[in-house]
Amino acid sequence: MDVGADLRKARIARNLALEDISRSTKISSSILRSIENEAFDRVPGGVFTRGYLRAYAREVGLDPDEIVQRYRAKFEPPESAPDAVHPEAPVRVGLARLIGPDDEVDRSERTRFMELLVIAGIAIACFALLRQATPSHQADNPPAMAEVPAVAPRTADAPVATSGRSAPTPTELKVDIHPRGPCWVEATADGERVVAKLMNAGDRQTFTVRDDLMLRVGDPGAFAFSINGVRGRAFGRAGQPEWVRIDRRNYETFLERR
Repeated sequence: MDVGADLRKARIARNLALEDISRSTKISSSILRSIENEAFDRVPGGVFTRGYLRAYAREVGLDPDEIVQRYRAKFEPPESAPDAVHPEAPVRVGLARLIGPDDEVDRSERTRFMELLVIAGIAIACFALLRQATPSHQADNPPAMAEVPAVAPRTADAPVATSGRSAPTPTELKVDIHPRGPCWVEATADGERVVAKLMNAGDRQTFTVRDDLMLRVGDPGAFAFSINGVRGRAFGRAGQPEWVRIDRRNYETFLERR
């Protein structure tokens, strides 16, 4: 039988509704419905989809590894040998991975992450060159980075200055990540990945950022953080993965209003 049909059958056998699975896995009902209908074109691909399948299978008592293997055999094309990959082949990058701490990242996934870091490094270098070429009166409004998605801070959430003078730009940012519940977190500070794992309530990760931070969050509803001791504001919707770029110039837009 189909993977989606088996998951639905197991859910019904346990008298569970999609909303029950959504609450326990932090996966939106629309994504769960797409999985049951095998409409995987509506679900982020690669390791992200496989993480959803594992979480769903665990909730309904099926073998997560078997479900993932069946999904990959049916929907994912076999990977080419390393020497057969064309240098211009597109790179598929998952925004988040909702997998258990005991799951291993295979060689192909490590390769994709390395390629992502290379792309991010090139984008950062281009951004620096553009800033150097921008007139001084435009320095506070740098051009948007090409090809790098980012979550634009909402105007209504912008911090309100407490004095007539702007605070000086700090030389570094002290970031403290402490989720309120299960949440996949991947953070790359100054080009070096400092965390990439599923974090739970009570877990904590602290590090220092001198230039910029690339932050990927699997579930913004369970994510919590602070910068230089100030609590960060919520961004994105619960169950919907988000990607943000934080640096010493824009970090205040990600903090709660004081």
